Amino acid sequence: MIVRIIVGAIIVLVLTGAGFAYHLTASVAGERHQFEATVREWVQTRTTIAEIESIDEYRGTESYAVVIGKNKAGTPVVAWMTAEKVVFDRMDLAVPRKHVEEAVRKAYPQSAITHIVPGLEGDKKFWEVTVKDANGRYHYLHYDLFSGALLTSYVLSPA
Repeated sequence: MIVRIIVGAIIVLVLTGAGFAYHLTASVAGERHQFEATVREWVQTRTTIAEIESIDEYRGTESYAVVIGKNKAGTPVVAWMTAEKVVFDRMDLAVPRKHVEEAVRKAYPQSAITHIVPGLEGDKKFWEVTVKDANGRYHYLHYDLFSGALLTSYVLSPA
């Protein structure tokens, strides 16, 4: 009898946990879908981007939706957008993402790149690269978008 109660309690806990995990996953996926839908609307109504290659998010002193694509003339461009403003630049003048990845892999050979996104702080435009090293520390690296020079580097240790 006690075994049935314990087994029943375990089943209830597993089903409750699975339901919670499903709800959390569905909620996050729904928020991401809404974010992308909003950004696509902004692109259509507020930019000259005709072809979207990627939609991402940069979170610094201010958070931006970051869209990389091509304008109506076929020029590669990037747009940093909030509900209030749009900042635009040409990506054909920027250091290619693959070159930044190569530099990071060379400088941090035992680490994994977890995120690369064009960032914007004031008038500075850069590639923000997040790297997780073998000790679990996260390195945030900012490379100038146009020269490729390392601007900033800082490390967060795991808690």
